Amino acid sequence: MKQIICALIFLIFSFAAYSQTTAQVGGIVFDLDTRFRINRVVITNLNTNESVFNNTKGEFFIKAKVGDILISKLQGYKSDTLKFAGQTSLIIYLKRLSIPLPEVVFKDSVLSAKAKYEETKKSFNKAVRLGNNKDLISVGPSGAGLSIESIWSSFSREGKNARKLMEIMERDYQNSLIDQIFNKELVKRVTGLKGDKLLIFMINYRPSYSFAVKAKDYDLVSYIKITYMRFQMNPNLQDISDLRLIEIR
Repeated sequence: MKQIICALIFLIFSFAAYSQTTAQVGGIVFDLDTRFRINRVVITNLNTNESVFNNTKGEFFIKAKVGDILISKLQGYKSDTLKFAGQTSLIIYLKRLSIPLPEVVFKDSVLSAKAKYEETKKSFNKAVRLGNNKDLISVGPSGAGLSIESIWSSFSREGKNARKLMEIMERDYQNSLIDQIFNKELVKRVTGLKGDKLLIFMINYRPSYSFAVKAKDYDLVSYIKITYMRFQMNPNLQDISDLRLIEIR
């Protein structure tokens, strides 16, 4: 009986001693939605006031003992708090703060770009008519036939120039739509990037027209979040901030 009591006392004191032992604890921080590793996270031990940043791989090391409170913070994410229970490693998930983006914003962007495109077409009505190869076949009282004016415009220099102009107008419309939806203000709000980094991110991860024209608010925000995670994991993207604009004279 005495041996059992002694053993219990030994275990109690051993546990108490263990709980007071400070150890170097490692961990990794992930984005809760994308499951990608995220960096620049500040992990703080509230009991010791020690703070550390995790590295580009999302990894960190911090001193802690059983019962210590660890809090993880990153701009644009909800803070995570945990009580250290002696784990050999920690896995932390941070939830990105939601950003309300009404769908009407995207609809207005599409309509605005479309209206600009239609206005440009009206301004170049003749060029659009000459550049439209879809009207090569005309339908008259005697049936379908080839339109002489359309055939002429297809081979004439004026017609070729008009078609070139239509291509430029179409490309301008598509770029305008992408610019209005994938804009600096939105990307800055979602990622927290600014200055040169914001510019580099937007150039490297500019979405396609086919995506932009169909994307809803959730689709676009999710796209920005995922590409931002990739941007963080690829710090060697070319820095174009030193390039000067080409002046056309």
